[in-house]
Amino acid sequence: MVQKSKTTGPHRGNRHLRRERGGHLWKWIAMVAALVIGLGLFNLWRSGAFASPPPPSRSGDSAALLPLAQAGPPLQGGHDPALIPQTSPKPQPVPANEPVPRLDMPESSHDFGRIYARWTVSHIFAVQNTGAADLVIRNLVTSCGCTTAELSSRVIPPGHRADLTVTFDADYHPARGNVTRLVWFATNDPNQPWVEVHITADVRR
Repeated sequence: MVQKSKTTGPHRGNRHLRRERGGHLWKWIAMVAALVIGLGLFNLWRSGAFASPPPPSRSGDSAALLPLAQAGPPLQGGHDPALIPQTSPKPQPVPANEPVPRLDMPESSHDFGRIYARWTVSHIFAVQNTGAADLVIRNLVTSCGCTTAELSSRVIPPGHRADLTVTFDADYHPARGNVTRLVWFATNDPNQPWVEVHITADVRR
């Protein structure tokens, strides 16, 4: 019986070389996959996927604000161009010897600073009545659909306040960089019949 000799020489060397090349190929594939995954995680980190939005902030020192009014129902506001006047109403003469409301806002603008596009952030403005008659708020409207507003009470008795919560959804549209949004409302204060509130943010994507 003739025994087959074991493969030696160039054939065995070729198989060994192919195994080495295959091992190197899989190492390169693993390195590329790790790089792609790493870049994906980095982009998610930059977009704020791993960060939580801050809680609602508030204007001024709560202890220095007037008591919160409980007199009337809340007032909701969104983007409705029909409620935005072409020209701002002008102050009206104050009747003599007649009690009138007086609107006082310790703050009428707020900067959220740097935020991520996935975030929805809110700020609470104090709308106070330092006058002698009920302050009535109406026509609460925002400049864009990304922004909503809610006033805790549309009627504010003298010596009280209502909280105006303005919420900005940074993921509503692809805006990035410095963003400014406006909120308006009408009042029965003869000196301030139309009020404008500003919010700004630096949106990162």
